[in-house]
Amino acid sequence: MRVSLNWLKEYVDIRLTPAELGERLTMAGLEVEAIEPIGQSLEGVVAGRILDFKRHPDADRLWLCQVDNGREQVQVVCGAPNLAKGQITPLALPGTTLPNGMIVKESKIRGERSAGMLLAEDEMGLSEDHSGIMVLGSDLKPGHAIADLNFGDWVLELNITPNRPDWVSIIGTAREIAALTGQRIKRPQIVLREEDTPIAKLAQVTLEDSLGCPRYAAGMIRGIEIKPSPFWMRQRLFACGLRSINNIVDVTNYILLETGQPLHAFDYEQVAEKRIVVRRATEGESFTTLDSKVHALNREHLMICDGRRSVALAGIMGGLNSEISAGTKNILIESAYFNPLTIRRGAKRLGISTEASYRFERGIDIDGVVPSLRRALMLMQQLAGGKVAKGIIDQYPKILKKPAIRMRTAKANALLGTDINASKMAEYFRALELDVLEERPESLLVQAPGFRVDLEREVDLIEEVGRLEGYDRIPVTFPPIRPVSLQDSPEMLLNNRIRPVMTGLGFDEIITYSFIAPEAVRALAAPEKSPLNSLVHLRNPLTVEQSVLRSSLLPGLLATIKTNVAYGEHHLKIFELGKVFIAKKADELPEEKNMLVTALTGLAEEKAWHSPERKVDFYDIKGTAEALLGALGFENLVFRNATGLIGYDAQVCAEAIQGDAVLAQCGLVSENLLQFYDLKEANIFLLEMDLDSINRVLPEKKRFESFVNYPAVYRDITLLVAKQTAGAQVSEIIKKQGGELVESVRLFDLFADSAKLQTDEKALSFRICYRSRQRTLEGKEINQLHEKIILKLGQETGGRLREG
Repeated sequence: MRVSLNWLKEYVDIRLTPAELGERLTMAGLEVEAIEPIGQSLEGVVAGRILDFKRHPDADRLWLCQVDNGREQVQVVCGAPNLAKGQITPLALPGTTLPNGMIVKESKIRGERSAGMLLAEDEMGLSEDHSGIMVLGSDLKPGHAIADLNFGDWVLELNITPNRPDWVSIIGTAREIAALTGQRIKRPQIVLREEDTPIAKLAQVTLEDSLGCPRYAAGMIRGIEIKPSPFWMRQRLFACGLRSINNIVDVTNYILLETGQPLHAFDYEQVAEKRIVVRRATEGESFTTLDSKVHALNREHLMICDGRRSVALAGIMGGLNSEISAGTKNILIESAYFNPLTIRRGAKRLGISTEASYRFERGIDIDGVVPSLRRALMLMQQLAGGKVAKGIIDQYPKILKKPAIRMRTAKANALLGTDINASKMAEYFRALELDVLEERPESLLVQAPGFRVDLEREVDLIEEVGRLEGYDRIPVTFPPIRPVSLQDSPEMLLNNRIRPVMTGLGFDEIITYSFIAPEAVRALAAPEKSPLNSLVHLRNPLTVEQSVLRSSLLPGLLATIKTNVAYGEHHLKIFELGKVFIAKKADELPEEKNMLVTALTGLAEEKAWHSPERKVDFYDIKGTAEALLGALGFENLVFRNATGLIGYDAQVCAEAIQGDAVLAQCGLVSENLLQFYDLKEANIFLLEMDLDSINRVLPEKKRFESFVNYPAVYRDITLLVAKQTAGAQVSEIIKKQGGELVESVRLFDLFADSAKLQTDEKALSFRICYRSRQRTLEGKEINQLHEKIILKLGQETGGRLREG
């Protein structure tokens, strides 16, 4: 927003230089982006009196003017249409540089000598008016320096944040300057000369939507004359970036800039039935705005109507059917407060942004509606004549009052790092024209006025104290630091142990969204009562594909594999650590479980000169489980065939067990999941771990044990067993029967040739390591123990030793 410094000085005494004022405002939060001079470069421009003028002999539109410049009479060639004898007008002498950069030179124009240039307002940088030369007061003497008339001004370019609409006005900025400099603003006196006819007999206002328009006021003036505005108003509007139209439109713009209250003037004779109705637009209603554009409306738009038709888009733009024209004599002036949300939605839908909508959608002062209207009526009467109807119409069915806010002085000082007493804080609030309802040493009760829409909480008042105290004057202090020892959670500690192990095994970590599609869970084909089907639904999902919280990490993992395969990456080793969410009862929060999921797909070994390529298989994923669990301290793991594992091929899956605890599950992805993710040709093996369960049985860190000094004895056995007998089962029997003397058992061969064995048999070969930590074992002792193990294997598995 552009603000005229001369205009500001009418409301507050400013002794600071423009640069100092800009710095002061910026430090208080009202950022001054630029400071621009207007009409400052007028050296060499003097008052000249036109003594006589005649037509140029060689140009129909030019005149030869005889001008008294205070020292001598000179001839100046001019083309202005408003020349008159005796006029006092600005005269640029030869050698003068005008604000637009033009240098005035003595020259010949169409053969006639011209010793200077008579200036229009735009050529002096004072306004946009180029309709003729600028006419000065007749009491001014020729030769008087125009620079001494103080036409020059400074314009502050303000960057106003959306939460401070009160600053989008001259009075709002002046109020801020007054508060910062310890002054009170001087408000203009409003004096109206009203006729006897009350406005209630001339017009009526009906509010059909008091939510969209909580307050609507109207005033009326009759018998006006539409004409150009005086220089002082044109200059003010020009300095603030607005173009002069005519005296009536200029007054509405002047009030807009001065108070921040948008106004709209209707041609009274065009208002059907002499009444105004504020209502919602009907669906599909068509309306033509002042810029001649036709808009299709809906129920989001608020309309100003007369007795038969719509005449304005409330708070946005007037209609073409009721605009002010050169022949307008009677006008009805609107001053209203519209709901900011209603205006914002309506303007955004239509793609319209105006000076009025900019202010309404941020929030204006509802208490300023009537004073702004009365100020406008006074200015219109001064500039356009006419009679003001007695009184105003003010429809305000429900008084809007902001609640009082209590601010604790101790809280304010703690946040700001200051030591300001309540009395000083109250002084700051009163300087900002806030009402201090109650003043105590420990707290203040403050009522925010209508123009401060940003003040809602205690911290908002604390910010005002800081601004007026001056952030640059608040000493730099640091809050006392109390060291707190924060311990990582067990979940984080476990995750931090798993990551380096997995990356050391060549895996890449992925992170997927916690939001998934319900179809992805249904594709797991879990039983109806499975916790996986207890989904947490989002109330306002971005898309259907992200409408529930994941109950399994598998959907994200498989979707990642699908994406990589689509990009030609078929050989993957990936893992994810993350939470899954299981819905509970309606009044309970969901259960959160920490999980690990790992996938292998593609080749385990690529083809080389010395070896063929090899695809990943079950033993690769099983080895991953053994390596990870071993790194976490788990020993003596047993892998057993599992049934009913969700998402796995029933024939190729297993569980890793230690004692009674299931630590992991692994295996081949089920066929239906491969089809769902369009991965039919892929061989994908998975490993899943419930990390919360792992944490509950996590072994303590290993302690150092000295090396065994006694020799080991190795014995191999080959056992013929039924094909369905698991090697892990045999290994567990050996360890259990051998006790502490069996140091290790390793399956090193599996033979199942139906030509040499029975069709339902297989041969499992184990190497058993016998060793004692206290003594050297004797051969007889080892043989007896070995025989007991073989006997026990026969009893437990029905197997027999293979001879030869």
